[in-house]
Amino acid sequence: MGLFDFFKLKTQQNENQITESYRDIENEYLLVKSTDNIYGFQKKFYMQSNRLLKVFGNARSVLPNKIKLIIITDTHNTLDENKLVQIVNEHPDFNVCLLLGDHSDSDIKKVLNHVSKDKIYALLGNHDVNYIANYNLNNLNGRIIDINGVRLLGIQGSFKYKPVDFPSFTQEESIKFLKDKEPVDILISHDGPFNDQMINNPAHQGLFGITYYLFKNKVKYNLHGHLHNEFERVLDNKTIEKSLYGVNYIELE
Repeated sequence: MGLFDFFKLKTQQNENQITESYRDIENEYLLVKSTDNIYGFQKKFYMQSNRLLKVFGNARSVLPNKIKLIIITDTHNTLDENKLVQIVNEHPDFNVCLLLGDHSDSDIKKVLNHVSKDKIYALLGNHDVNYIANYNLNNLNGRIIDINGVRLLGIQGSFKYKPVDFPSFTQEESIKFLKDKEPVDILISHDGPFNDQMINNPAHQGLFGITYYLFKNKVKYNLHGHLHNEFERVLDNKTIEKSLYGVNYIELE
């Protein structure tokens, strides 16, 4: 065996090991063995970041292009129309307006007064009637779109923290929903990734399907609402998580 053939074989072996590891952990995550309350904190998914990092490595460090976003989330009938007008006037070249959920009819009417419908893509939150259907908006849930050469994927709803019919997922359902989706540059969601610190706050523990997708596909950014709290956090694989609230303008690159 020549030197080139040896390195080719080793590369194939390493790729096979990674593939097997990924398949093993995915099957394990999807296997429902937990004795936890299904609406409580899911200990099965606690402290998994290091494991995922070893299998998938770090996220990509840059986007293909700069993208300019207006993001509106969790307005709950209190959308600040003056702030929206100011942002639209100051940034008329924005690429897209993203609605991340938990909006009233009044909120949507205010948005449509100032933003063209063809530039709006929307998700449902865990407190929504189907405003997307009611106003015939572009639904981003489960869909990949290309905006200025940047690929975005959306996932609606939150962790299913109580036995009521609202846009939501069990942790296993969130993994199944995202696991076969193609890689993108930015994941847009209502809820955020799984948060190990939320043991006493299961409604805000996040979705492990989001975490798994971010690591597996080396996604640069995850933008979400749900928490009514603005912050930026860097995950162990260098994915940048941005939690947003209200009306925002951001540029990413």
